[in-house]
Amino acid sequence: MIHQFELPIIEMLQNAADSLGPFWSFISFLGDETFYMLFMPLVYWCVDALAGFRIGVVLLLNTFCNGFLKMLFRSPRPYWVSDKIPPGALHGSFGLPSGHAQGSIAVWGWTAVEVKKRWVTLVLALLVFLIGFSRLVLGVHFITDVLVGWLLGALLIWIFARHLRQFRQNLLQMSLKTKLFWAFLTTILMILLPVLVKILYSSWQIPADWLARAGEIDPLSLKGALTNAGLWFGMTAGFSVLLHKKGILRAKQGDWQKLVRYLLGILGVFVLYAGLGRVFPRNLGVLSLFLRFLRYALVGLWVSWWSPVLFQKLGIGEIDPSLPDPSAEPGGL
Repeated sequence: MIHQFELPIIEMLQNAADSLGPFWSFISFLGDETFYMLFMPLVYWCVDALAGFRIGVVLLLNTFCNGFLKMLFRSPRPYWVSDKIPPGALHGSFGLPSGHAQGSIAVWGWTAVEVKKRWVTLVLALLVFLIGFSRLVLGVHFITDVLVGWLLGALLIWIFARHLRQFRQNLLQMSLKTKLFWAFLTTILMILLPVLVKILYSSWQIPADWLARAGEIDPLSLKGALTNAGLWFGMTAGFSVLLHKKGILRAKQGDWQKLVRYLLGILGVFVLYAGLGRVFPRNLGVLSLFLRFLRYALVGLWVSWWSPVLFQKLGIGEIDPSLPDPSAEPGGL
């Protein structure tokens, strides 16, 4: 089994980089979904709204694909199968493909596409490599997990870039009802496919030796799928309504206003995320899962729609009523 071949290599990497644990944890955080959820709104509110929306689309599509494939492959993490590999972080999801590796090349790779500057591309390519390498040093992924993650992330970028112009033209030609229909339909698919996998593997049991090392884990949990689906629906539906009724946020407008927009916007995200997280019950089965979806849908609506409207009302942001040029290419950051 290829994992048995990889375990000694991971042990060696951990021993060699043991003194740099905090550094690798920081690098790993730069490939974490939490960090991306701070980065994407920054671009959307303060740099380029269309670029921020595209980064958000890439991020959430990538997260869905990664979570779905993890459930299909049901592959362990190194510290689940070896007592010689102490984990630098604890994770309850399966290992293949690496979400950090796949997400880093998707998000940072697409950011490089948006920026279109050679030095930025080189810096982000180095960051993508370091993020993948950090997952090995932390003992949370096998080498194959990282390589497959990079491959899938690159494939997603290629597909997205290849169809971006047609997608943009279709989006601008659709009615609001059609946009909302597609937002709803894709959201249903993001929930339904993981549910089908969970049903398919309903008789599967986590190996006892995995539980002995990993602790209480539930790698077939639907929480991640509902989180991502909620954000996807809120972001795409909210962006569609804002585009139809008002236009696009002028993210480059202002100087100090950019800082105020970001701080106010992130405060709203925190209030919805943490506030509703404390109010909504968590142990009521299907109801709790629905409320989780609702909470993240509201976060998505806030980021893409409600916050720009609030920025305009407060005089710290402007919304451009003119639609973007369908022939425009990424590269405005």
